[in-house]
Amino acid sequence: MHKFFPFLILLSLIVSITHGCFLTVPWSVYVLSNIPGDIVAHIKSGDDDLGNHTIPFKGNYNWSFCSRGDHRTLFYGYFWWGSKFQSLDLFNKELENHCSLNKAGRQHCYWWVRPDGFFVSPLNNTFSDFYWKFIKPWG
Repeated sequence: MHKFFPFLILLSLIVSITHGCFLTVPWSVYVLSNIPGDIVAHIKSGDDDLGNHTIPFKGNYNWSFCSRGDHRTLFYGYFWWGSKFQSLDLFNKELENHCSLNKAGRQHCYWWVRPDGFFVSPLNNTFSDFYWKFIKPWG
């Protein structure tokens, strides 16, 4: 049994390095802009500051991460569009539940930023409003 333990540690390190997320779920979050002109987004978490990003009309910004096993992963953003401003959570426990498709492997959460506000969906289908949940208007 003692000889088997180092093998398990080595195997878990290899899996962690090759797949990025060991015993947690890999996520990708996308912010898609349907705003005429540019919007500026500043994305942060408790651990990471992803900085300011200018997203053009029909452009997107995305990032990937491993969720915490306790479902306490939080990413939030500040958004500017001309004189308008809004701040909101982009990933938390509630949004994780909404975006999760109960499938193995990488999960996705899509944000669609429009002149009437911020919408979230587990699917990237900007041709229909069906899958999009309205979260917040511009401030």
